[in-house]
Order: sequence, then structure tokens, then C-alpha cells
Amino acid sequence: MRPIIINNFLHSSRILGDACNKLRRFSVEETRLNRHRIDEMLGRSLMLVTALAPVIGYDKASTIAEKANDQGLTLKEAALRSGAIDENRFDEIVDPRTMVGHGGSGS
Repeated sequence: MRPIIINNFLHSSRILGDACNKLRRFSVEETRLNRHRIDEMLGRSLMLVTALAPVIGYDKASTIAEKANDQGLTLKEAALRSGAIDENRFDEIVDPRTMVGHGGSGS
């Protein structure tokens, strides 16, 4: 049985290797990020409200998130309309790059 097991293992390994190569070639290489769409979706992410809670309080932050969701606003639009925070302070607090721990350059 060992030769059959070894043969099947090697065959499966070749199939897996070929699949990885095809994935790299046709799905990964030369893939470009759509920065505009990423920024748009990130602006609509209600999870970012967690950064506001320590500053303006949980109740106000949850009200802002609820309003953004109900009215189809971005979190920033809802926060500014609420009057609980100004634009400069919002941009300072709600920075996804620093929230994920990278604090990167945006590249």
C-alpha cells in the first residue's frame, strides 16, 4: 500500500502546487487596489465609531453610528451633523491607519 499512498500524495501535491501557481498568476499578480472604492467603503464603516466612544462617550457614539446607518450617511457626516465633534478632531481621532497599529504612510 505504501507505493499507492506515496503516488497519491505526490499527485495531490502536484495538483495543489499547480492550483497555487494558477491562483498567483491569474488572481494575484498585477492586481491593483481601487483606492477610491476602499476609501469610500472605509468611510461607511460603522466600526470606526469605537474610536469616538472614549472621547465623546458611548451613548453619543452609538447614536452617531445609528444615525449614519439609518440615514445612509458616512460616519463622519453623521458625527459632524450631531455637533458632538468638529471635523479636525474627528479626523485626528478616527484614523484607520493608526487604529490597526500600522500608522503607515498610506502606500
